Amino acid sequence: MPLATKEAVLVSGMVSGVWTLFTDGASNIKWSGLGLVLITHSGETLMQAIRTVPLTNNEVKYQALVAGLELARGLGCEVIDIKCDSQLAVNQVYGIFDTKEERMHQYLNKVQVLLYRFREWSIIHIPRE
Repeated sequence: MPLATKEAVLVSGMVSGVWTLFTDGASNIKWSGLGLVLITHSGETLMQAIRTVPLTNNEVKYQALVAGLELARGLGCEVIDIKCDSQLAVNQVYGIFDTKEERMHQYLNKVQVLLYRFREWSIIHIPRE
């Protein structure tokens, strides 16, 4: 097998590995913050903290999820396992909970569009504890 083919196979194999995304968000009256930990298929850990304008707790949880999915996809991730601390977001993604507020519906739509760009994905709720 020519070397170029071996490299193409290696790169293809690396891209198809499972990545893990942990998201967290917190909000108070003065500011909101997002926390992301992305573990690549090769075991590299990327951490990002983002400070934003004040948002509701639910909005900041969705913002963290959106930012993490955009980061992962931008780095070439195709298969992602998401660990999210928002039970609401996880259940809305799976259609278990309805989105009653228009703003939450917009966030859910954005997340669903992003998830569509992945070959495979899963999302589970992990309690803050």
